[in-house]
Amino acid sequence: MGEVFQEDQVMQKVEYWDAQQNTLGFETVWSMWEWTDIDQDILRPGLKRVCYQFYGKDVTVEQLMSGTAEMIEVSAFAASGSVRDLWTAAESCYQQAKQQGDWHRFIEDIELRDDGSWELTMGS
Repeated sequence: MGEVFQEDQVMQKVEYWDAQQNTLGFETVWSMWEWTDIDQDILRPGLKRVCYQFYGKDVTVEQLMSGTAEMIEVSAFAASGSVRDLWTAAESCYQQAKQQGDWHRFIEDIELRDDGSWELTMGS
């Protein structure tokens, strides 16, 4: 019985975040399900710089293996620490990165960097 209940909870979360994505018209997928509401504040109030780093589309295996592959960074600003505003900034980062060949659209994590900005982890 417990497994069915957990499966139902997971499906409810998937459906909720999918509905939010469709309402916003975003290509990105919010995959941080520990939060339950799009207007929930998950970071302190105030403007946030959100950034995303990815490898250039022409990077070679040799460059990856040798640690010489070029990293590209894009960024956007979130008006607040709410899921909605962070997601909006992440969508902007994704759209910028997509123009440069990146395809990772699942928002999996966000972490504070030493410079005070917030770095996204995106997956495919």
